[in-house]
Amino acid sequence: MKRIDYKWLMLALVSGAYFLAQGTRNVYGAVLPAIGADLRLSPAAQGAVATAFFATFGLMVPLAGFFADFFRRKWTIVVGMAVFSAAVLATGFAGGFLFLLVAYGIVNALGQSLLPPSNSSLIGQLHVETRARAFAVYQTTFYVGIVVCACLGGFLTGLSSGGWRWAFMGLGALGLVWSVVLAKFLRDTPQPVAARPSVREAVGGFFGKPTALLLMLALGLYFYATNGFKTWSVTFMEKTMALDHAAASFNGTFWFYLGAIAGVTLAGVVSDRLQTRRPGVRLETNLVGLLLTIPFVLIAAFTGNLALMCGAIFAFGFATGVYDSNLYASLLDVVNPRYRAFSVGIFGCGGCLLGAPGPLVQGWMINRFGDRASMAALALFTLAAAVVILLARLVTFSRDRVQAESCAGAATPKGLAK
Repeated sequence: MKRIDYKWLMLALVSGAYFLAQGTRNVYGAVLPAIGADLRLSPAAQGAVATAFFATFGLMVPLAGFFADFFRRKWTIVVGMAVFSAAVLATGFAGGFLFLLVAYGIVNALGQSLLPPSNSSLIGQLHVETRARAFAVYQTTFYVGIVVCACLGGFLTGLSSGGWRWAFMGLGALGLVWSVVLAKFLRDTPQPVAARPSVREAVGGFFGKPTALLLMLALGLYFYATNGFKTWSVTFMEKTMALDHAAASFNGTFWFYLGAIAGVTLAGVVSDRLQTRRPGVRLETNLVGLLLTIPFVLIAAFTGNLALMCGAIFAFGFATGVYDSNLYASLLDVVNPRYRAFSVGIFGCGGCLLGAPGPLVQGWMINRFGDRASMAALALFTLAAAVVILLARLVTFSRDRVQAESCAGAATPKGLAK
């Protein structure tokens, strides 16, 4: 029997953790009406819990990245998994706003923030020639986790008024089991003490890379557009296509994520195959994905045909998948391997904070300019992101990549530690 290459086993382990993290993060929205009715929460209170989650998560990710660069990433992932799973399980017992806010909005976010930097750092370290393909698999679990867990939450909620509690308790219990699996099978490559960066070195190393800063700016513009779309797509289809909520919810989400899964899978494989011959292909794949979003956002915004709109949403999702496939791979091509996790943390935090106003501003634009015009305006942000990526490719990427490769030799692991 052929032995499984550990780098693929590692990918399966951290992807499973990512699946559950994204699933528990998005099941909240799927069962929110039931939570609001059961706990008698106002819309403002329901939104405050979600805001607390994203604010806590965004602010903690850089610290989690630095923590992962100084300690073993395995245990950072295991602890984060256990903490957020316990918090999600506890959410199922919430009796009011304060409990929900602390358990789901704060403790859950603290645990989840520990995962992305360490996950991405391990993938980037062990997958070199297959980096984009590995991140494509990793990103696919993001989409699948959203769809599966949201459908599960909706199904359980439909069975009884308290079904939303079973959704949280079930996912939390599964997460605790997975944390045990991670503790047993996940291995790490700890950095020697002499190789660990100081705080000043890690911060200066990231902000001293023009390509990393441009990628973070592009990510913020991209998040602005996609956050705006994901928040308002169901409402948009209800109003412009005269669909009921169930039909609008299905068409506004299913086709987008189906396209995203196809895009991230295809682009990851193709870019890895071309990487050895064309070192900048991962960044160029980002650019292609962003450019492809533009016509399909415009078609979705202005068509009056439901089939054409669904096709455009699928294609928009496909284009975002192409971009997502090399989201982290492009960053890791230009940063020093010694502070990969910290760089991913800063990158994610900056992107989240820059893109956070998207849903709010989009709501204001809908009131001011109408549904179709405000949806079409999202294309301006993906176009701006594409311009930023093009600037990075033409001006800064080659130099930053060479510098990162010159540092990689000293950071190459000699063994794996449990």
